[in-house]
Amino acid sequence: MTDTPQAVPAASRARRDADKVRWAIVGASQIARSWVAKAIQSVPDAELVAVVSRSAARGRAFADDLGIPVSTTSLKSLFAETAIDAVYVSTNNARHRDDTLEAAAAGLHVLCEKPLGLTLYDAVEMARACDRAGVVLATNHHMRGAATHRAIRDLVLTGQIGRPLAARVMYCEYLPKELQTWRTKDKEQGGVIYDLTVHNVDVLRFVLADEPVEVMSMKASSLIGENGVEDQVQSIVNFASGLIAYMHEGQVFAHHETALEIHGTDGSIYGRGILDEAPSGRVYLRRGTEMTEIPVEPANLYATTIAQFDAAVLHGERPAATGWDGVASLATALAVRRSAQEGVRVSVPRFEGNPPVPVV
Repeated sequence: MTDTPQAVPAASRARRDADKVRWAIVGASQIARSWVAKAIQSVPDAELVAVVSRSAARGRAFADDLGIPVSTTSLKSLFAETAIDAVYVSTNNARHRDDTLEAAAAGLHVLCEKPLGLTLYDAVEMARACDRAGVVLATNHHMRGAATHRAIRDLVLTGQIGRPLAARVMYCEYLPKELQTWRTKDKEQGGVIYDLTVHNVDVLRFVLADEPVEVMSMKASSLIGENGVEDQVQSIVNFASGLIAYMHEGQVFAHHETALEIHGTDGSIYGRGILDEAPSGRVYLRRGTEMTEIPVEPANLYATTIAQFDAAVLHGERPAATGWDGVASLATALAVRRSAQEGVRVSVPRFEGNPPVPVV
């Protein structure tokens, strides 16, 4: 790992409009097509100018369908020939590290899909490289953009349920057939832990403003997981405050409703149907036997994430989930993985540079 970023190409440095962030999508993925590209195009201070795909035909079709001017098969040619400010890394998990490091070396800001890397070393290297290059690294933990999750966080942090004592988060769905490829077959980069556990960890860190310290987990290949790749996992997580959380992630449940609950000394919060790409679900506050629905104004999760990222690039604000937040969610997910494999309790590693979620 080098401490000296490479020279920034002139095409990347030149700013045509200081009030806009010019984006390129790296990886013509399903999530990019269905959600992120349109979110970028919907945000006033964002401009989607290019897509990179190793398949020229796939990249060209992606660009044509979404009205993107430039399609290329090479990051090197993109950086040399197209004026951009930021990239959204949406390649498969194994490529996140290299694509992010190459973008950082070119002086470009990065929004990277989760998990940030396949190992904690890779993720820390990515975060440190972007810090050294002076560019924003954010993790696409899009749930932080959900109005429901922000409402739950506000209820917790303003003391509406007293001291939080316990939590439950269940992100269970059925993985579409078209996505049952490396996600369900590749032991190195597939599995529900890399796919969904990182999300549940980040949701809990965000709404609780608390840090996981120890996990105990079990996993299974119940239906669609092959070659020993897990398609569901359940965990108990101890947090620094003393709170105990239960997490369940699954890719095999066609009829399961996602849920998030926080239980405190003075009340409980229930989120129903809220772990999704779409702005859906409801939030309730319960005290005694009285259940009150909390008003929530739905908003596009990805557009909120992109807008916060642009504010970080243009105005020095904080993105919704930083690179170090991605490191933290991965650290806990890897502890879950080890616990499930070895049948032991595992401490979550902490390291310099991983700030807690700010209580603001």
